[in-house]
Amino acid sequence: MSMKYLTSIFLLCLFALPTNDARSQTQSSWASNDKASFTPQIHHPNIKSVTLFAQNPDLVTPVGVAVSPDGRVFVQENHTHKRESNYSGPKTDRILVFEDTNGDGVADKRSVFYEGHTFSTDLLFGPDGHLYVSTRWFIGRFLNASSKQSADGEPEKLVVCETEGDYPHNGIGGLAIDPADPDSLAFGFGENLGVDYTFVGSDGTKLSGGGEGGSTYRCRTDGAELTRLSTGHWNAFGMTYDLAGNLFSTDNDPDATPPNRLLHVIPGADFGYEFRYGRSGRHPLVCWNGENPGTLGMAGVLNEAACGVIPFGVNHLLTASWTDNRVDLHKLTPKGASLEATREQFLSGPDDFRPVHFSYSTDGRFLYISDWVKISYPVHGHGRIWRVEFKQPVSLTPLPRTNEIAEPTIDKAIELLGSPDPYVRTAAMNTLVQHPKEIEDLDWKTMNEVARVHYAVTLKRIDQRKGSSGQFVDRIPDLLLDKSSDVRFVAIKWIADETLEHHRVSLEQLLKRDDLSRRDLKAVVASLAKISSPTTREFSPDDTLLKLTLDDSNPIQLRRIALQSLNVDHPRLTIGVLESLLDLNDATIQREAVHILAIHPDANKASALNKVAGDESLDANLRADAIAGLASLATENSDVLQELANHHHPIIANEARRTLVSAGLLKRKLPAKPSVDQLSDWNTLIDEVEGEPDPNIGRRLFFHNNLAGCYKCHAVNGRGNEVGPDLTTIHKQTGITQTWLLKHIVHPSAEMAPYYRPQQLLTFDGQVLNGLIIAREGQREGYIGSDGKVFYVDKNDVEGRQELTNSIMPTGLLDPLTATEIRDLLAYLLLHEE
Repeated sequence: MSMKYLTSIFLLCLFALPTNDARSQTQSSWASNDKASFTPQIHHPNIKSVTLFAQNPDLVTPVGVAVSPDGRVFVQENHTHKRESNYSGPKTDRILVFEDTNGDGVADKRSVFYEGHTFSTDLLFGPDGHLYVSTRWFIGRFLNASSKQSADGEPEKLVVCETEGDYPHNGIGGLAIDPADPDSLAFGFGENLGVDYTFVGSDGTKLSGGGEGGSTYRCRTDGAELTRLSTGHWNAFGMTYDLAGNLFSTDNDPDATPPNRLLHVIPGADFGYEFRYGRSGRHPLVCWNGENPGTLGMAGVLNEAACGVIPFGVNHLLTASWTDNRVDLHKLTPKGASLEATREQFLSGPDDFRPVHFSYSTDGRFLYISDWVKISYPVHGHGRIWRVEFKQPVSLTPLPRTNEIAEPTIDKAIELLGSPDPYVRTAAMNTLVQHPKEIEDLDWKTMNEVARVHYAVTLKRIDQRKGSSGQFVDRIPDLLLDKSSDVRFVAIKWIADETLEHHRVSLEQLLKRDDLSRRDLKAVVASLAKISSPTTREFSPDDTLLKLTLDDSNPIQLRRIALQSLNVDHPRLTIGVLESLLDLNDATIQREAVHILAIHPDANKASALNKVAGDESLDANLRADAIAGLASLATENSDVLQELANHHHPIIANEARRTLVSAGLLKRKLPAKPSVDQLSDWNTLIDEVEGEPDPNIGRRLFFHNNLAGCYKCHAVNGRGNEVGPDLTTIHKQTGITQTWLLKHIVHPSAEMAPYYRPQQLLTFDGQVLNGLIIAREGQREGYIGSDGKVFYVDKNDVEGRQELTNSIMPTGLLDPLTATEIRDLLAYLLLHEE
């Protein structure tokens, strides 16, 4: 998602309009008189009705909404976000109050409570009756607002953000108070475009940061005792506590790293994103779902432009998706010390339904939803508040606190560094970070790998808290020599984060390791680039990787991994370059070059592939790889393939025949396959195949252009696409068996993670398009279809959309394969070692 796109998301969540005369708004040219022509579609059985509580011209561009104990509805109205020169509305934001005096579900009285803010973001009534308000730059409160008709003056400022950052919606955002702990206030903060900032609490506490990404914080409700809870967010725009006391945030995604995330926040959490490494989220040193040591993954997937979040009774949450015009329901289930969330529609609407924030009536009978209405980033004169009435009131009563992650003792924390649960490890690290002297003499080298990794993360966090006076930075050389790739990664990133130039030689030495991995290589290249150019954010390793590949003074292992790590579509990775690598007479380089040629988009690759296929001095499997690579060009090369189909070596002959069959140039009869729900019959089909499986054939089928073609949506060892899950380590995951794989291949819709649910678009010219979201950049939306090809749609061309429950992965993928080929494909996924 682009930054511009994210802007829109936050806009929605940030906006609040100011006016001087409550009556004048209905007569102003800047407030639209267009009325809603729809009611949101209901998807939940407990919803009795949805009514339009208020709309333009009585309010415009609403963001935060908060219901007072007496039932009055307070709404932030934003007139300042992306305000254009021709907008004639009030100069500042305001807080309006709506009342339904006759009980018909529609507001009939409106007043102005306050006006004067800019870049407003959220609004919240605390159990104390005070109204808490956030803008991009501060959190304030209006004392006893629940008993007042208008503000007495300016709000009391609790926390102030001192920064030169002035983008409207990536500053202070979501507000949350746990009813069971009413003296504590949590709030979110966006990535601030990497600009330095300092938070100042009411007691003078100061917390500073800059390029680390978005964060969450907690303080007392008077602004004292300010502390950072988590980091690694893009923008924690929505915040809430569930009834069990777990803190959650919504998190929008960077330019190129969907999806939006639902995050379970605990003290010391790091969710992996850092603006210092660019907006795209694709830098080798950042992650989005807990892939890097010391980071936590998402609790659940959210739709685009996620804004507000609120509990929905016990073990459920609601979230607002501004871009996808819907409110989603998430069921929370335990996952170790944390939780994971499902996703289903709760309410949905057309393009002019853009929900932002929520608030309940005190009895739980009604839910109020602010609606930004238009896709426009600039304030635009439209706005609505919807009221959802429930058949049964939603419980708002806090539960006994049994699920909180307790802070362990120091000795216990040291032990828990090796826990398999990332949330338990995070709690352990958070304890140890507070007691650096207690761990400085630990014999960490004797710990198991998981404990060593998170001990290293702990040392790094201690030093980063102390800035230039870090006490553990001298441990970096030992960490770089550790046998664990994860431990080395922590040290490599530490060097980059702090631009430790004096470790350059040590980094370069890592490239000579025999056990160098692709992640090691990319991390080292990225770290070297960072210390060479500290202010550069975005980074692509491809130029450096190509240079390493072509430097014949480098070890072959390094050159092979560098070549394997290169993007196939890198403009300088030409057919000519790959042909030169084939001439090196090194089997590992030749194999990787052929594997790239097999999926390279340039049709001129045929000559190089034919040369390998016909070279009798080469290994038969390498030649077969080249033959399979000709599948997309089989018709043009049919003479060569026909000749190879009669080759004396069975590996070569069989692959040539398979290539001809895949192009329809040779026929073969296959028995009918079992139906998708006959899993036992599929297993029997495979188990009855004689002989041993051949993962080499399986690999060729995985990357085959005409047959299985799994690479079009999945990646293995850096090759392929990441539309679906990366399958590199699937064979190392618990519970992955032949039966499991068969189930998910023959019936891909049987179990489908929410992130992989495709969208179906109906365009105004009658097209029906199905695809997975890969990019949402303002008016231009990117999707990938079941054929693995990317297509783009202008948002104005879309008449309707819906989320499908059927996977984008088509059924019948195994039908063109023999039972032996299916077994070989499964063997590759279960046994491959590259």
